[in-house]
Amino acid sequence: GYIAKGKAQGARLACGGKKTKGKGYYIQPTIFTEVSDDMTIAKEEIFGPVMSILKYSDFRDAIKRANDSKYGLAAGIFTRDINKAFEYADDVAAGTVWVNTYNSFDTAQGFDG
Repeated sequence: GYIAKGKAQGARLACGGKKTKGKGYYIQPTIFTEVSDDMTIAKEEIFGPVMSILKYSDFRDAIKRANDSKYGLAAGIFTRDINKAFEYADDVAAGTVWVNTYNSFDTAQGFDG
């Protein structure tokens, strides 16, 4: 699975990654560090509580790398600078962009994929 592949490709498992008790395919919340763009856990969408942390050199590098993905459903930025937030939202290729929050929806607002 993704946990084994992340470790095999050189990512550092910072926490989690173990199966939880009970039936089903559930794992603990998991964080990987030392992840690079070429690793499977960075390139593929993992449907589970897994976070891959990647370092970037500057703001433009973060946007460039975010846009170098075959996905693009959602993105988020946490910042005190509203101008940076607008620049990010304009430049990143994502269907939804959250600012200073993530995965937050208003149920009265329309949404489709």
